Amino acid sequence: MQIPEETYHVMGVIFAEDEVKVHGYSRLLTTLGDYEPGSFLSALRAVATVTPFDGVDASAYAITPREKRAGQHIFHLYLQGRWYECAIQVSSSATRIDSLDVSVLQEQVLIPFLGITDSRGDPRLQYLGGARPIRDLMEKVDSGEFVAAIAMQPVDVQTVCEIADEGGIMPPKSTWFEPKLLSGLLVHLLE
Repeated sequence: MQIPEETYHVMGVIFAEDEVKVHGYSRLLTTLGDYEPGSFLSALRAVATVTPFDGVDASAYAITPREKRAGQHIFHLYLQGRWYECAIQVSSSATRIDSLDVSVLQEQVLIPFLGITDSRGDPRLQYLGGARPIRDLMEKVDSGEFVAAIAMQPVDVQTVCEIADEGGIMPPKSTWFEPKLLSGLLVHLLE
């Protein structure tokens, strides 16, 4: 059987770099494992600077760090009705992919403290992506559905392009691009 030439084609789309917006891909935790909230914060302080973070704009789509800390990875943790800014020092020997905030969170927090090694399939870890207000994260934790939320900083488009140019693959759930293509149906007539 001969395979039709058209099966070797794939649909694609191109957006100008300056028209693409990348949002952070937030994490939601169903459990803190063996930790209570206080002991989890204490454990986290062994690898990160953890500072209470008041005045979060719940209608915003991202949390702007208080201080732009050069050489540090920043994420925000929502636990027991309070936000914390967490900063982890950048390793000078890390590869570009290993130095992404999502990679650092996975390797220095989720794996060692919570035993979450499968970021794609572990049921203790869920995601909330896209242009969603911070309020959505807070509501999911405040309702008791999740025990904690982690708001990630968005990756800049230039970094995504550099990783792609190097032949790299972004870690799971590290970017949420907009604009999104509308779902649709493509019909191809067969002769």
